[in-house]
Amino acid sequence: MGMSTSEALGDPRVVMEGMSKAFGPVQALNEVGLALYPGEIHTLAGENGSGKSTLLRILGGVIRSDAGQITVEGVVHDFPNVRAAMREGVTVVSQELSLVPALSVAENVFLGHQQVRDARGINWKKTQAACAILLKRLNLDIDTSVPVGTLPQDQQQLIEIARALAFDSKVILLDEPTSSLEPTEVESLFKVMRQLRDEGVAIVFISHRMREMLEISDRYTVLRDGRFIDTAPAAEVDSDWLIERMVLKRRDSVAQAPVSAGAVATDRVPLVEVEGLRDRAGRVDGVSLTLYSGEVAGLAGLAGAGRTEFVETLVGYRHRESGSVRVLDKQVGGTTRAAVEAGLSLVPDDRRFKSAVLEMSVRDNLLLSSRGAPWNPRSKSQEAAIVRGWVDKLRIKTSDIDAPLRTLSGGNQQKVIIARCLQVSPKLLILDEPTRGIDLGARAEIYELLRTLAAEGLSILAVSSELDEILQISDRVLVMHAGQLSADMPRSEATEQLVIAAATGHLQ
Repeated sequence: MGMSTSEALGDPRVVMEGMSKAFGPVQALNEVGLALYPGEIHTLAGENGSGKSTLLRILGGVIRSDAGQITVEGVVHDFPNVRAAMREGVTVVSQELSLVPALSVAENVFLGHQQVRDARGINWKKTQAACAILLKRLNLDIDTSVPVGTLPQDQQQLIEIARALAFDSKVILLDEPTSSLEPTEVESLFKVMRQLRDEGVAIVFISHRMREMLEISDRYTVLRDGRFIDTAPAAEVDSDWLIERMVLKRRDSVAQAPVSAGAVATDRVPLVEVEGLRDRAGRVDGVSLTLYSGEVAGLAGLAGAGRTEFVETLVGYRHRESGSVRVLDKQVGGTTRAAVEAGLSLVPDDRRFKSAVLEMSVRDNLLLSSRGAPWNPRSKSQEAAIVRGWVDKLRIKTSDIDAPLRTLSGGNQQKVIIARCLQVSPKLLILDEPTRGIDLGARAEIYELLRTLAAEGLSILAVSSELDEILQISDRVLVMHAGQLSADMPRSEATEQLVIAAATGHLQ
């Protein structure tokens, strides 16, 4: 088990010792230890499946451990549920928000809180006033009476944190809080995190983005395959330190993947030609572009630029108001079926709500798009062979192809969805936020896969809010601004400054 010793920090607020947890045959945690100190942002690092989220869910009372002990301010506790953990000042905020969209901001913040009740029931005046104070503490100036579902994602994240503060939480556990946020929104969240840290709150942070981990953290603990690996203060940590412990590889084996052969090809074949594409909602405003076989095109843009709306209109998820789409010079209708038959396949930006069926098996999720097709294998054994082939090719970590998808880590769930799209042999593979919530090792595998597929002649369109990712994986960089295509440039000419200028509408 382990927690390495470090410089004196005073007494820890929370100590976890010997934490173990198994899900069926999978040992998610094996005698893991962790110490959390007041006034410190502590990053849990590790690949998908390393046990990070499991450890946080145990501490937050979401699930119970099989073995181990939790001590809060010197007192041993057992957290059978979330409420028990919150009573001791420990609150978990997961990447899947637990807010109730139809309820107001104030109702969400104080949901289940007894302090806003009096003899006649909920005291709404007291609730609104208390909520306003909490939001001011987080520098959030919004109407507390509006439904929380009408607010942008970054504000909803802060409302989750306000809920934690309403219960006087001294330990806040943030599991992938930035996974759905744009860079400017991430910085707003980090500002709040630093403020809470300076007030003495202990914060645990999980992210798969190296830049974020290195920017915000005071201390790091690395887990791998459910085991404690190492812990160190920020002064002793850099990207190489993290990568070596997370994936047992040095940076040169997981970092920059060269662009595909399409970057230097002189005989590119036009595959998809889009002319004047508009959606009914007005989020896509006359986009025209050409995508080629054998290349990876990266689509960048700020939040609200219309990136997701464009690809969803392209594949028929959103109503096409006007414009045309041609694949190999054949007209494609505006329906999802027409797009699929033409060879357009989309990996959506939010797998949990748009593509993954968590209670279904890995096998059923992977074959969901192909079942019923004339060429679909008839027997279970043939299906199993195909699924296992994709599991091996994409290095999907699963104990059983018939295990529920929910038992896989987020990154492995994403790989299953990618395999589903590839299984129908598309001509154009579109990936909206392809590595959201995926660890460094898995990202390298996805990048390698995209390069291989492009070399085989597939056309790939990757949509990402991470500029580093766009510049790393693309042969050609496309940029959207205000629903329109504002730039189309080869990777050799694309600099961070040019892409940002195009994304903000300032490219001359």
